[in-house]
Amino acid sequence: MTHNITNIDHNIEQALLAFKQKKLVAIPTETVYGLAAPINNEALIHKIFSLKERPFFDPLIIHVASIEQAKSLTTQWTETAQMIAHTFWPGPLTIILPKKEHVSDMITAGLPTVGIRFPKHPLTQKLIKSLGVPLAAPSANKFKQTSPTQVEHVKKAFLEQDVYILDGGPCTVGIESTIVDLSQTPIKILRPGMLNKKDFAAIGIDCTEIKHTSSIEAPGMMEDHYMPSKPLFLTSTFDLSIVTNFLNTKKIKRYAELKLPDDPIMAARKLYSLLHQDIHQDSFVCHIKSSWQKDPQWFGILDRLKKASSAIID
Repeated sequence: MTHNITNIDHNIEQALLAFKQKKLVAIPTETVYGLAAPINNEALIHKIFSLKERPFFDPLIIHVASIEQAKSLTTQWTETAQMIAHTFWPGPLTIILPKKEHVSDMITAGLPTVGIRFPKHPLTQKLIKSLGVPLAAPSANKFKQTSPTQVEHVKKAFLEQDVYILDGGPCTVGIESTIVDLSQTPIKILRPGMLNKKDFAAIGIDCTEIKHTSSIEAPGMMEDHYMPSKPLFLTSTFDLSIVTNFLNTKKIKRYAELKLPDDPIMAARKLYSLLHQDIHQDSFVCHIKSSWQKDPQWFGILDRLKKASSAIID
């Protein structure tokens, strides 16, 4: 046990050193790995955008290690914010609130609001506490590509000289956090995740789900996102001839079936790892079951599949 503690301490020290060496740090969370920089280091925040090839209009999420730290970032910590944070933090939830002036406009893409999350992973919590400053972090992948849930996924995207990876093992949730906008009424779910309307309703909070918008109010709101290296096609039909005929029109001859477990928790955990597979086929095809469309636990997974797909086969 002592060896493990020492090893963790060494990794935290290496991560802190990486920031001093002008590197970014890939941080483990329960959702996906993040590409992190201290919120008071403008040069490293800029490096997040340049290394990811991410446009500056797409805001970043700030990761904290306590509710008190979250309060320091916003001008309006409401009773609703306190109730949600107390219930769901640390965990896979980002809340949007009006930002304080010291929060960089680069992080918020010039918006008057900021996304804040308290991740569950003990290594990242320890890094933030040791640093004494929250971390700005999007997912640790190239812009619009499939998010990383394992160290190997991060290594595929970035060089060691640019990014130090804090190895926290595989991510246990597997898709990005639910994003809830508390800065306006009614409260809106801007990005679905593994927490859904039913979870918020259980503590007396009514949320509306945003269906489509052209404005970018939070990460993950673009229509094309999370895309694998081989095109992904979705279909609700199990008629192989329809699938084959469609793929022929796209000049795609071979495909691998993307099979997700029936349990949504396991499906979310495995989704990105399956999309990261090196396959010999030309594409992925995923059959969407009708039961998934009715179950709120699947909504976050379906959102990722739709945004990662190149087309839907009717």
